Amino acid sequence: MTNALPPDALYDILRGAAALSGDPIVADLARLVGKGAPADLSIAFNHKQIASKRWLVDALAQVLPRPEGAVFVLGAWHGVLGAMLLADGRLAIPEIVSVDVDPACAAVAETLNHRHVAAGRFRTLTADMRGLDLSGAREPRPGLVINTSCEHLEDVPGWLAGLPPGLPLVLQSNDYVREPDHRSCVPSLAAFAAQAGLSETWFSGALPTKNYTRFMLIGQR
Repeated sequence: MTNALPPDALYDILRGAAALSGDPIVADLARLVGKGAPADLSIAFNHKQIASKRWLVDALAQVLPRPEGAVFVLGAWHGVLGAMLLADGRLAIPEIVSVDVDPACAAVAETLNHRHVAAGRFRTLTADMRGLDLSGAREPRPGLVINTSCEHLEDVPGWLAGLPPGLPLVLQSNDYVREPDHRSCVPSLAAFAAQAGLSETWFSGALPTKNYTRFMLIGQR
């Protein structure tokens, strides 16, 4: 077996892949790797993570392609979903607000989304989603709130109860109970729908993977 690729070689491969595919996200990823990416970026860009985000983008393009206001991505980590949403021509999103409780995520997300930062369409916010005021009291009310990490919350219904009625939402959870940090896993799509208690549901679906099934709901509080 040959030795692992050095970082400079990975950077060159990604730049080549960007030139080959013409995909601006790949070019942005190459730029991020060239500047020094965190080790867990490999998890943020693994095939399962990207597949679940692509599923979300495709579903959103069908049911809510033009949110009436900024899109808040909660638990946004390194800003990968925001990059995918802003890159999709089927969507008209005025701004992504990338929210994560870890302050180290902001610089990575801003580097990955540097083009959108410059255009005023992407910004980061270091905050705990459980204490975030999304009512519009401090800034304009979001046009859409995305939470793909419902399984990490201890009290999903309690968190949802604190959101303003009628707020459009995209929610994801899963049945992967073996992960210690998963506190609110659900066994089925029906159980997730019951847990969320949306007043209207525009999309519901399940995405099976090797070790777990991911569930998604799009609708309003």
